[in-house]
Amino acid sequence: MAAPSFGEKSYWDTRFTKNPSPFDWLVPAGATSFLSAIQSSLSTITTSSSADSPRILHIGCGTSSLSFQLKNFVKDPKQIYNIDFSSIAIEAGESKDGSMNWKTLDLLSTKQILDFRKSVIFEGAEGGFGLIIDKSTADAIACAEDVDLQLPYVIAPAAEAVEAKSQVTAGVHPLAVLSLHMAYLTAPGAKWLLLSYSTSRCSFLTSQDRDDRIVKEDILEQGFTDPRLLWKVINEEALSAREETGEANRVVARPVVKHTLYTLERTAFQVIAR
Repeated sequence: MAAPSFGEKSYWDTRFTKNPSPFDWLVPAGATSFLSAIQSSLSTITTSSSADSPRILHIGCGTSSLSFQLKNFVKDPKQIYNIDFSSIAIEAGESKDGSMNWKTLDLLSTKQILDFRKSVIFEGAEGGFGLIIDKSTADAIACAEDVDLQLPYVIAPAAEAVEAKSQVTAGVHPLAVLSLHMAYLTAPGAKWLLLSYSTSRCSFLTSQDRDDRIVKEDILEQGFTDPRLLWKVINEEALSAREETGEANRVVARPVVKHTLYTLERTAFQVIAR
């Protein structure tokens, strides 16, 4: 039996069509430790645009109940952007609560990311989202095929001199593309709460081993920005999948499973669209 194609849009459209019920990956939407991490991150975020009301980008929201819990952390629901590349999930969420922003978006699409950035009006030259919430979306994206990009890439370092380089097409690891796109959408000092089933999901940002680098030297030389310049892993925390949420239902005799919550911080390294 073939493994599920978590990196394919068709898989998620089929899943959400067959089962439109709310579903949360890895930990319940009401998991105290995860909600506390959101609150903690929001309290420490400083952005150049409305530091007291940072915008939240909930990527791969699917049918998660967390989308609706996020309203407890903001003054205005319009600060929340729930994103998924399945229009079925987005339409279902918006039909339940239209007070937040809902957007069908392929996070690996250059054109869609550029258009989305233009559509979200930020104040200040360094404006951007203050918090990214990611419950296993990076896990799913890691299952996708390499993304064919034109290099030098259109999203590039702001301080880098524009050089005349030959355009080449190269396959780039999907996590590297996601990291760059998220950096393009966020302000310096922004946080990325990345919940993963893997204890090595962010090793591409921290490991000194060349074998762990998902962007090889030739890709960097051809004009793709190193993700390690954009994000720093500032914390790793093990979360239990069977944490009590205050709800009545309980699961009996389930083995204790630990997932990893990574807190990433956006560096001051600026990227722009050329």
